[in-house]
Amino acid sequence: MNSKINRVAGQAFHLPGNDMDTDRIIPARFLKCVTFEGLGANVFKDDRAKLEGKHPFDLFENQGRPILVVDENFGSGSSREHAVPALMQAGIKAIVGLSFAAIFRGNAVGNGLVCVEVGEEGHNRIAGAVRHPELCELNIDLEKMEIGTRLLIGPAAKPIPCKMPDSHREMLITGEWDSIATALEAGQLIEETASHLPYMQSTTA
Repeated sequence: MNSKINRVAGQAFHLPGNDMDTDRIIPARFLKCVTFEGLGANVFKDDRAKLEGKHPFDLFENQGRPILVVDENFGSGSSREHAVPALMQAGIKAIVGLSFAAIFRGNAVGNGLVCVEVGEEGHNRIAGAVRHPELCELNIDLEKMEIGTRLLIGPAAKPIPCKMPDSHREMLITGEWDSIATALEAGQLIEETASHLPYMQSTTA
C-alpha cells in the first residue's frame, strides 16, 4: 500500500467566505453514525439548502473537482472530526486557503487530506484562475511547496509558494499519516520486538 502523498493535481473551485466552521461543514444532526460512511452527501447541507442549488458544491461545473479553494480560518468552531471525512467523501483531496483552524488542520493530515496555505496575492491569483476552470489546472507540489497553475490554453503561470507545518508535510510525503499502512509495513519488526517481550511469552510449562 502506497500512502505517500507528494502532489495533488486537478481542477478546483472556490468556496468564498471566512470562518467556515465545522458545524456548517457537517451539521450536527448527521453525526449520529457509527462510521463516517455517507457523510459526503450532507456536506454543507444547510448552506446548500439556503442557496437552492447555487452553492459551489451543487454547481454542475464543480462536480468532480478535487481541489477546494477557501478563504480565512477554514474549519473553525468545534472542529468536529466528522468534517474532514465528509469533505473527502464529497471528493475533495486538497484544500488551498489563506488560513486553517489548527484542530481542523490536524484532523486533515491524519486522514490524508492536504491543506496548504498561500499568501493574499497567491490566493487572489488562484481564486481568479478557478473562475475559468476549463482553462486551468492546479498542481500542489508538496516536495517543492508550491502550486502550479497549469493553463490548458497558453503558457504555464509562475508557481505560487505555499506552506504547511513541517511535521504535516513530512507525514504526507513519507506516508506516515496512514497509521494502519505504517503498522502493516512494520509488521515483521513488530513481531520481532514482541517475541522478546517477557509479557508476550507463553506461560505454559
